[in-house]
Formats: sequence, C-alpha cells, structure tokens
Amino acid sequence: MMQVTDRQERVYGLDLYRILCMFFVIAYHFSFHGNVAVSCAQEVTFNWTVLAIARIFGALCNGGFMLTSGYFLYRKRFRARTVFRLWLEVWFYSVGLGVVCGLLGAGSFTAKSLIKMLFPFTFNQYWFFSTYIVMYLIFPFLNRCIDGLSQRQHRAAIVMGIVFVPVFATFTGARWIIGTNSLAIFIVFYFIGAYFNRYEVSVPVQKSAVMAVLCIFLEILSLFAMRLFYHLTGMDDVAYLVWNQNKILPVVTSIALFLFFKEIRVRHTGLCTFLSSSLFGVYLLHEGEGESKNILWNIFDNSTTYATPMLLPQMLLAMCAVFAAGILIDKIRIGIFERPVLRISDPILRKIDAVFDGIWGRDT
Repeated sequence: MMQVTDRQERVYGLDLYRILCMFFVIAYHFSFHGNVAVSCAQEVTFNWTVLAIARIFGALCNGGFMLTSGYFLYRKRFRARTVFRLWLEVWFYSVGLGVVCGLLGAGSFTAKSLIKMLFPFTFNQYWFFSTYIVMYLIFPFLNRCIDGLSQRQHRAAIVMGIVFVPVFATFTGARWIIGTNSLAIFIVFYFIGAYFNRYEVSVPVQKSAVMAVLCIFLEILSLFAMRLFYHLTGMDDVAYLVWNQNKILPVVTSIALFLFFKEIRVRHTGLCTFLSSSLFGVYLLHEGEGESKNILWNIFDNSTTYATPMLLPQMLLAMCAVFAAGILIDKIRIGIFERPVLRISDPILRKIDAVFDGIWGRDT
C-alpha cells in the first residue's frame, strides 16, 4: 500500500546503489573512451561482448544517480552551501588536473585552455555536473510543482515524460527533445524518484530482484539482436537503443534496479557513508574534457588487450584502481581544501540560505 508520508530517513540501500553505479560507470568509460569503440559492425567475440555490456552501464548509472537525486531531494530545502561545495569540487579537479597535465607536458597552457580550466561549468567541461547543477538550482520549483499534483496527476506527468522523451528517442531518434546534456530525461527521472519518496512505493525485494535481472537480461539480449539486425539490414543506428540514458530500456532497467536497492538493508552504513561522500570525486578524476582523460585511458587502453584474453582483467583493474584512487584523492581534497574554504564562506552562505528560506519557506 502506498501512503503519503513526511518520513525522511536515510535509505542506505540507495547509497549502495550509487556506489555501485560509480564503480560500474568506470567500466562504461573504459569501453567508451578506449581506442576500440565497440559497434555492431564488428565481429561478435567474447571481448566484443565484454565491451558491449560495459557500455550498457553508462545509461544505467546516469539513470540511477538521477533517480536517487529525485528521491533524496524531494521535500529537501535548497542550500547554497551544496551548490558552492559542488562548484568548488569541480573547480578543484578542473584546475588541479589541468596543472598536473601541464607539468607533465601532456598539455599546453593557452588562453583558451586556461579559461576553460577556470570556468568548468560555463564551458561544459563535465557534462553531467553541468546538467546536475541546473537540476539542483531548479529542484525547489520541481518540488512545488509536484506538491501541487494529485497522485493520479503525478503518475500522468511521469507517463507523459516517458512517452515524450525515452519512447520518442528510442523509436524516432528525436534529438530535439533529448537536448545536448540530457536535461529532459533527468527531469523525468527526478519526477519518478520523487514519486517513490512521496508515496513510499515499495516492491518486495524478491520481486524487484526478478524485475532487475529480467531487464538486464533483455538489455544484454538486445545487444545480439541489434548485431543480427545490422547483419540483415546494414543499419548501425539501432545499436544505440540500449547505449543511452534517453532510451526506454535503460530507463526501465534503472527503475527496476532502484526499487531493488531501495529494499536492501545495509549493515555497514558507515562504509556506505564514507564512500558516498566522495563518489563525485571519482567521476571528476577520470571523466571530463582535456588531456587528463586522455592520459588515463591511454594507460588503460583497451586496444592493447582487445585481441587477447586479458581485456576483462584489464577492465576490472581499471575499475578498482580508478575507484580507489578517486576516493583517496577526494578525501585528501576535502581535508586540505574543501573544509578550510567552507569554514570561511559558511557565514555568507547562511545569509544566502536565509534569503531562499524567505522565498520558499522553511518547509521546502
């Protein structure tokens, strides 16, 4: 039974979901940024299957992050400190990685590169961050909109969003509604996550597990179906039916995984909290524009092992190494950079929060 509630306790199963999403998104980047870019035109081998499955995780992980954002941000209050902390984190990695690459001789300091380095949001250095920060800035408006909807209207809004974004994107290739940074589908995910919070949607863990496994199986099966379609028609565009968060199958699979992890009871909550607070740092360390990304994926270049049995071990090594390094570096960053800056800026940020509390009210 679904009921409206004001309960806001931490669901650590969703923290575990986010941790796994970040871990497996590294596999996606290993597949996507390597010199071997998998496509339906290639011969189907074990290594082709490894890279093809790895590419699935990009869409699933992006969907997972936005679903959990919608779930956790619903009924939350806007906080300038959160926006500033996110921007500060991105700025640190943008400038820090740029300087490191320059010192290593991997990149040159030009006026253009320096400006991009100093203004990562403006120049879309990290597309996910650019979209997420817009989502955070507008989430109080989204929450007000959601609060004005009945349960039936909320469901109708979700159905319309799914039809007009992932369904259209899947079957018509309607790029105009997808946009450059996937803001439209992120808003749809937000509405879905907020719905699960608002009405305490709960699916027994056994049923949600079956749903999740079935969806993942269909995604993997679709990879071979797309390969067969290409063999029969010569059309490769269909290959992207499951390799993008704007497509319907990844959307459904992300929702199924969300419902599964929401019901999991996590015992080691301290570890989840420790890792969750630095997940964004893992992303910023290994993704983005510039030479730092090229250096990393030259180290873990999938073309060096694609024709050997070592591709899967190389991918697993990359996942573990990047994740561990990202967590370690981000903890150091928090201690030596973020905390001192926030101590200085907190008085100003609290005044900004007071202004927004006056606009939205303290119940937001």
